[in-house]
Amino acid sequence: MPPNRTGSVQIKTRPGTARPDARRVRQRKLERMTRANDPAYTRLLAVVQPRVPRNKKENTRLLAEAEKLMKKGEDNLTPAEAALLDTLFAVIQEYERGKYAQKRSTPAEMLVFLMGENGLSASDLPLPASRVSEIVSGKREVSKQQAKSLGEFFRVSPTLFI
Repeated sequence: MPPNRTGSVQIKTRPGTARPDARRVRQRKLERMTRANDPAYTRLLAVVQPRVPRNKKENTRLLAEAEKLMKKGEDNLTPAEAALLDTLFAVIQEYERGKYAQKRSTPAEMLVFLMGENGLSASDLPLPASRVSEIVSGKREVSKQQAKSLGEFFRVSPTLFI
């Protein structure tokens, strides 16, 4: 190191490119926000006014708007209508996710469902029929080995039965 330096390294930069606070994030050309100037979409937004519904009536109104757009057909939608439909799906989904939360099925419910969908009885499964009956009635839990064999039999993940 030259004798006139005290141990710090100087980095040469072009004038005006470095900021005094180097920890700040520098905004580049692609990172700047731009306005979406689509007058057709803006008009649709003004008419429909999509926002997350606060009650069932608002949700029904938005579902009707989405239904109108879907009846036009995917190939017949303008870009503005397609964007509005995406927006409607998002706000309706947000409402319904909170309002109609799905509960997790029990292993017994899942077993009954899969048996019904495949037209099977307890004797058709890779477990003894009495064991299947006990699982379905809730008297017995599904063991890990049984979950594996049921998963292989139905071609699903064994975690459905645990």
